[in-house]
Amino acid sequence: MKIGILGNGQLGQMLSDSVQDISDIEVSLYDLRAHSDEALDAFLASVERVSFETENIPAHIVARLESVADKLYPSLKALKTFQNRLLEKTALRAAGIDTADFCAVNSLDDLHAAVEQLGLPIVLKTTTEGYDGKGQYVLRSPADAEPAWAAIGGRELIAEAFVSFERETSVIASRDINGNMVIWPMTENVHHEGILRYSLFPAADLSAEKAQQAERYIRQLADSLDYVGTITLELFDTASGLVANEVAPRVHNSGHWSIEGATTSQFRNHMLAIAGRALGDTTAKYPAVAMLNVISDETPAEKAATIGNAFRHSYGKEARPARKLGHVTVVAKNVAERDNTIDQLADLIPAGVWKR
Repeated sequence: MKIGILGNGQLGQMLSDSVQDISDIEVSLYDLRAHSDEALDAFLASVERVSFETENIPAHIVARLESVADKLYPSLKALKTFQNRLLEKTALRAAGIDTADFCAVNSLDDLHAAVEQLGLPIVLKTTTEGYDGKGQYVLRSPADAEPAWAAIGGRELIAEAFVSFERETSVIASRDINGNMVIWPMTENVHHEGILRYSLFPAADLSAEKAQQAERYIRQLADSLDYVGTITLELFDTASGLVANEVAPRVHNSGHWSIEGATTSQFRNHMLAIAGRALGDTTAKYPAVAMLNVISDETPAEKAATIGNAFRHSYGKEARPARKLGHVTVVAKNVAERDNTIDQLADLIPAGVWKR
C-alpha cells in the first residue's frame, strides 16, 4: 500500500520512518511549501491513502482534497473541525467533554461583549492557524480589549474564559477503521513562552479517576467523528477534574516519548490505522520517561550522546529563535533516575522551568 503524507517536516519524516520495516507499506511525502495544483493532483492520484502531518493546511489545498475524501485519514470532516477553534470547541462540547466557556469574536464590540459575558481574565485566540503561543492575547482588564483587537483582530477570533489549572496534561490515542482504539499513558506537559519544553511520564500523582476521565473523553471524541489515525487531546488538570484545552488531529509533540518509551510509537500506530492494519500495544516500556524539546540551539542536545539512557533526535532544521530543532528522550528504571538524567540535560530547559 502506498500512503501519502501532506507535509515533509519532522512529523512527516517520523511517520515515514516508523514503518520502514514493513515491506508492503510505501510512504511518500508532499512538500506543502512547494505546492502547485498540478503537483498535488499528481501526488493524490499516486497514493492509495492520504494523511497529513499538520492541520494547518491552506484552504485552497483543503478544497482540492474533496475529490479524494474517501481515502483521506483522518477524515475531511475531522480536518476541518480541528482547523478551527470554534468548531473544535463545539465538537468537544457535543461529545460530552468539558471545555472553558467561549464565544465567537468578529469585532471590537464582540470583544467587549465577551469580556462582559465571560469575565476576566480571558484568552483571545485566532480561530485558525496559530500554535506554540502564536495568535493569542490574554486580557486581564477591560482596557486590554482595544490593544488585543489591534494585535490579532480583523479576523475571526474566539474568546475563552480563563481556566484555573494545576498543570497541563495530554492523552493520545489511535483509532482504526473498525473503531478499535489504543491509548498511551498520559503525560504531564510543561510550557514556557507558549512552547512545550518537556513532557513527563508518569504524570505525578495522577488519580485513577482522572486517568479514566481522560480515556473516556478521547474515546467519546474519536467515536463522535468516526476518527481514524492518531489524535491528541490536551487537558487542563483542575481541582474539579479535567477540562479540554485543544485537540491535535495528528501525532503530537507530547507523544514523541513513545518512539523509545512505548512498545509502539504514536507514529507507527497512525500509519497502521490508516493502512487498515492491527494497532500495536501502547504500554510504556520503562517505568519513567521524559521528552525534552530542543529549542533555538542544538548545542545543549549534544550532551545526550554521552548519556546512556538519553536518545537525541535532530530535525535537521536551520536554527532560529523559538524554533523546535529536535528532541531528546530519557528512559529510566524509576522517576529518580529520570529526573537525575534531566538534571544533566538541564541546559535544554530555560532557567526556572525545570521543576523537579
